[in-house]
Amino acid sequence: MCTLDAPFFSPTLHSLISMDYRGFGYYWCDIRTSQLSVRRLAVRMKHGKKFEEAVVVITFPHLLLLLLAAKVNAQKYWFSFGDSYTQTGFITNGTEPAVGNPLGNPPYPGYTATGGQNWVDYVTTVDNTSLVLTYNLAYGGATISAELVAPYEPTVLSLTDQVNEFLDSYAFTREPPWESTNTLFSVWIGINDIGNSYYLGGDRDADVGARNFLFVNVPPVDRSPLMLAQSTSAQALEKSVIEGFNSKLTVRVASLKANHSDVTTWIWDSNAAFTAILDDPTCYGFEDATTYGDAPDIFWGNNLHPSSYAHAYFGQDVATVLGGFI
Repeated sequence: MCTLDAPFFSPTLHSLISMDYRGFGYYWCDIRTSQLSVRRLAVRMKHGKKFEEAVVVITFPHLLLLLLAAKVNAQKYWFSFGDSYTQTGFITNGTEPAVGNPLGNPPYPGYTATGGQNWVDYVTTVDNTSLVLTYNLAYGGATISAELVAPYEPTVLSLTDQVNEFLDSYAFTREPPWESTNTLFSVWIGINDIGNSYYLGGDRDADVGARNFLFVNVPPVDRSPLMLAQSTSAQALEKSVIEGFNSKLTVRVASLKANHSDVTTWIWDSNAAFTAILDDPTCYGFEDATTYGDAPDIFWGNNLHPSSYAHAYFGQDVATVLGGFI
């Protein structure tokens, strides 16, 4: 059953203030007109393939009142690791995340796999209850370890390399001033090296104070247009490998908790999230489960990566799993 609403983002609006006001919606401040547009996030309607949104425009003097009335949680930090499903092109020597620019560099939404917002963008700017400053160290094409599975180019930063970047740039300097209690670490990896029995857990991060971990399993990329162009035996093999990897991930996460009793972990089952939509795409407002392109009713953005419109659902799903932590 479809239960998620997909947000629609107007390119004419600026400076997102992400919060909920008595269930009404999320707030966007248009800095050019000094108006606050209170927008109920667009709902994908099952009847027809269109987006609908209700808009109430409130003049600037009312902004302060609304902000005071809304509950805003403490600032949180997020270090994310992964591959092209997560990347936004962040570099550690570029503009740092800050209020008004919560993902730092490059300009929003970053350099994503299909050009639009991805789940990290959505969770950082919309699907949260806090001000979230995100350091997205994910790198397109990444594998878990280049020594085990070579990436498509030697310049690609593996998960091991990404964790090293975190350790070198942020772990000991405490700049930004992250703490164990206010920081999330996420890992979505394995799409480029499924089949390898090795999995790098969060132990190295935990050793320097990380305590809150979100792990994401491998989605059913055997159902991607890329794999559907292959033989049925190749698809079946890929599905089997994915199932094996995801099973090992569950064991690794349990091991991390066993080794660090004060660690909190979440697993977002991306495999189930993808499957729900691909099994009934029209229920979620998508044309079908196989077409790819950049239209609002297309699930796949290209032959391997989901579209920005699909990522909107993923962002909401992740926020639900995290249960208000960010």
